[in-house]
Amino acid sequence: MRFAALLLVAILISDVSKSQSEIPGDDLRQLNLYQDSLRVLGDTMIDSGDEMVREASCYQFIKVLVRALKINQSFQFPFDSLQRISILQPSDQTFRIFTWALRFEDSTYRYYGTIQMNDPKGLKLFPLFDNSPFMLTPDDSVLTAKKWFGALYYRLIAEKNAQGKPYYFLLGWDGNDKNSNKKLIEVLSFNSKKEPVFGASMFYFGQYEPANKSKRFIIQYKEDARVSLNYDEEMQMIICDHLQPQSESTKDDHSTYVPDGTYEGFKWESGKWHHVENVFTSTQQQPPFPDPVDFGKDKKLYKPK
Repeated sequence: MRFAALLLVAILISDVSKSQSEIPGDDLRQLNLYQDSLRVLGDTMIDSGDEMVREASCYQFIKVLVRALKINQSFQFPFDSLQRISILQPSDQTFRIFTWALRFEDSTYRYYGTIQMNDPKGLKLFPLFDNSPFMLTPDDSVLTAKKWFGALYYRLIAEKNAQGKPYYFLLGWDGNDKNSNKKLIEVLSFNSKKEPVFGASMFYFGQYEPANKSKRFIIQYKEDARVSLNYDEEMQMIICDHLQPQSESTKDDHSTYVPDGTYEGFKWESGKWHHVENVFTSTQQQPPFPDPVDFGKDKKLYKPK
């Protein structure tokens, strides 16, 4: 197992080195310079105690990132020194998605991001505009890049539906407000114009399809609760903590929801995610599940691993 892990790391490093070797020397040097600037701006955007400084750094970060991505073959440059934002790419290398968060003094967040397509003709970007504060029913809406449910993504899973169309499932975190956080499974696909579409009816609960199936899966929970939502490679399932209110009187207030010690999840079958109500049996004392990916409001936001 250890040898296999080391071999995988060696292959990944080799792939990154090969990709960078394809970038002309002058362009590579310029990309490294831009990466250094982005790293400094990213640190300031997250660490500064002044909200105005964080916001100004965020806007400057956007400008510098766009300049960097305009450089020839920038898609081959991994930006692996940027540990304060998330950069995810599927194995088919058709695109990559950048996301990051800007924290405000009232413990809310605004999310930023962009999708860079792997287009040999030149730079093709889809900036993402966070519209989540204005969404009353975000779980049942099909969205576009201009009306995006903002989140910081930490995992990407690629699957194909029954017709062979590729779908990408993004696991993300939303700091929500001072009382609660959210985690979600977002659905990303591309339409006939090769434009990103967020949300799709890919989640099945029970034997029969509900009349209005959820377009994304969202859980909300108490601010200080540690809640897992991640993909288990061995079980090939998305697994998350099952939540319940701290008391019956607060069942309508999801900011009081905490894990109850059991797990639910989704299994990919026949081109859909089918809900599994109870993942582990009572004979399993310790579920084979990784530590939760979380981002406390009083902690630094690091690139999820």
